[in-house]
Amino acid sequence: MTQPADNALSASQLEVLGQLLHHGASEASTALERWIGKSTSISVDAVEQLPLSDATSVLGAGDEPVGFCIAEMTGRLTGELILAFDDASGLTLADLLLDQPRGTASGWGEMETSAALETANILGCTYLNVLARTLPADGGASELMLSPPRFSHDFAASLIEFALMPQIVASDNVLLARARFRIDGDPVAWTMLLVPDARSMAALCELLE
Repeated sequence: MTQPADNALSASQLEVLGQLLHHGASEASTALERWIGKSTSISVDAVEQLPLSDATSVLGAGDEPVGFCIAEMTGRLTGELILAFDDASGLTLADLLLDQPRGTASGWGEMETSAALETANILGCTYLNVLARTLPADGGASELMLSPPRFSHDFAASLIEFALMPQIVASDNVLLARARFRIDGDPVAWTMLLVPDARSMAALCELLE
């Protein structure tokens, strides 16, 4: 297999990054558990570098739209952090947060959208704080910050492709870090994607040497 020339992480670098993200998942799990009020766990499912054609199908190519909370990373690393979920999982979380029986929420109204956005904000900020502490020092800024997330509801392929375009400008390959969630012991179809832009891909290549 030909090794990509632009901002490509080696297999060992991907393994190191996966270990850092796994460390961050523990504190993110605690923060999300406090927010939801239910036993919650997050596990790093995969850290992959792959072509856009494969990346856009990472959430499946179903005929149903999915919900996305998308926030911009700034500071030491830049790019996008995305929390994605199917309608059933997203609305189930809204029911939990609104202290109402599961199945009550039937669509993305103001309260349901607000619940998803606040969850994404708490999860994303906690995760990035841990990642900032555990990345090797490079003598530059140590902070990682997250913009207020925005909510979208569309087909997975179009939303993922839009989010990945900053990487595609510089390389045919993109980096995706995925995490899986369990609430009250049950798997929930929420997926977290960490999408560094081209500048941060280059920085990661140096930091993870």
